[in-house]
Amino acid sequence: MGNHCARSEPDDAVVKPKFSIGKDYKEIEGQFCGEGIKKTLAWRATITRMQLESKREEFWQSRTAGRRNIWLIIKNAMEADHETAALLLQMSGLILKSENICLLEDTNGNLYEIPTFMVNNPLCFSNEKKKAVPKQVIQENVEITVKIRKPGVTDDQKFTLNNLKTGQELKELYAENLSIPLENLRLFFGGKEMNYSNTLAAHCIQNEMVINSFIKSLESCKLSDNL
Repeated sequence: MGNHCARSEPDDAVVKPKFSIGKDYKEIEGQFCGEGIKKTLAWRATITRMQLESKREEFWQSRTAGRRNIWLIIKNAMEADHETAALLLQMSGLILKSENICLLEDTNGNLYEIPTFMVNNPLCFSNEKKKAVPKQVIQENVEITVKIRKPGVTDDQKFTLNNLKTGQELKELYAENLSIPLENLRLFFGGKEMNYSNTLAAHCIQNEMVINSFIKSLESCKLSDNL
């Protein structure tokens, strides 16, 4: 399950991997869930939400082969929306080897297989009733803690600030913390680059939410300047 291997076959011989997390696990042909690169066949199995989370954690902990930083990037992509996930893969040099994120190739030609159950939830969970989700109202002028996630890094960096601070102020704070030029940093939330003139509240960023960061390397800058 989720094996990592070196490429030994031509591209047209790559077959999308099939996985199972239970005896009654079934992928439903012709029915899909998810969007963009996270669009997969819908699936069902007798499993609770807690059991699925346990299975997913087991999958990440069992990734012993392959490049650890690549698995971290893939994990970040799994936890992000489909637009941010696509951007993460693109900026990390990962290539889709199937119609979605379930089979990836890194710059060394290594393949990474990701089960469908890691990408999308089942059509329904066992013993769980649907609950109405109340509409959230964003309270302004409050202190919040935001997590900034850097591709390939295990731990998020946390910043506590007023949610009336702008995206630009957060960007400056993070760039200063990393000691990098401001122009080398981009921040993304909800699959889109932040409007740096807007406040965090205007972005609907709440306490403990994750903002993805993308940093242009100084080496790349020097190369582009010399062209």
